[in-house]
Amino acid sequence: MKLESVLIVEDDFIVAKVIEKNLVELGYVVAGLVATGEEAIVKAGSERPDLVLMDIQLLGDMDGIAASEKIHTAFNIPVIFLTALSDRYTFDRSLVTAPYGYIIKPFNQNTLSATILVALNKKRADESLREANKKLTLLSSITRHDINNQLTVQMGYLEILGDTPLDPSQNEYFGKVSTAAKRISAMVRFTREYEEIGVNAPVWQDTRTLVDAVAKEAPLGKVMVNNDLPAGTEVFADQLITRVFYNLMDNAARYGGKITAIRFSALERDGDEVLVCEDDGEGVPAEEKEKIFERGFGKNTGLGLALAREILSITGITISETGGPGNGARFEITVPKGVWRLHEVR
Repeated sequence: MKLESVLIVEDDFIVAKVIEKNLVELGYVVAGLVATGEEAIVKAGSERPDLVLMDIQLLGDMDGIAASEKIHTAFNIPVIFLTALSDRYTFDRSLVTAPYGYIIKPFNQNTLSATILVALNKKRADESLREANKKLTLLSSITRHDINNQLTVQMGYLEILGDTPLDPSQNEYFGKVSTAAKRISAMVRFTREYEEIGVNAPVWQDTRTLVDAVAKEAPLGKVMVNNDLPAGTEVFADQLITRVFYNLMDNAARYGGKITAIRFSALERDGDEVLVCEDDGEGVPAEEKEKIFERGFGKNTGLGLALAREILSITGITISETGGPGNGARFEITVPKGVWRLHEVR
């Protein structure tokens, strides 16, 4: 039976050797001892340990939290923080990287053993869940493929019928059948997009860069996008967050009526970061402000904003519409403390 391996990231050599001794006594293989975040990333990539024990204060420019974030994103290797830092600010920062444990020094072997066992069991459970999701995704993909094939046939016959003179009394029914087929096709596309939510680990993303990129792709016509988001404003979110910005721009341009411009900005409220998307269009009626986030509500497929809310909720981010009817739509994306940061732009 292959012994599970642990990488030790600790800048105090004596402490590192004590940790190594404890791990060997507990029956683990030590994949290496490194003292910097940069070395930890390289070692994790080359050795692919089952687990990383990570100090937070390290030599070099990168601390343990930043190194953990990169290791988790690049290699999906679980990390346990083993540190003397017990303050709430550091602890909250560490939570964003989804650690598998947090041990405060000085530690004893029983605490170390229990934390590692829990982390490795969670890792195995996560891997089993990922495998199950892969199988479900494959089944869904095959099912969608078959449904789309049948829809293609149906739409083909409807197109032929559309070129054939119909009894006036049949036109209404023909239109309803065509609309239903198009909605079914849209729902099938929605299932494909929905199953991608949460598949990949959330990452830090620069909101200003995202908006600039999406503005180049969205069908805006003559509508201008003013990006006033501060450079370096990052959120920890599902990688599909680009779909959120795309849907906001697309909906504004499509349904804003007299709209000429969309503006993105940010403000801080009680420690949370609020990303604001507002336009100068017709706005959203008061009675529809919550309904627009329901699946199936809307003038087109009614799926875009429902999907946006689900994508954001992965990391606890919320979205609401707060504009005044007739004064343009205003969407507020509230990013909780600990899930946003200002990253220095060099």
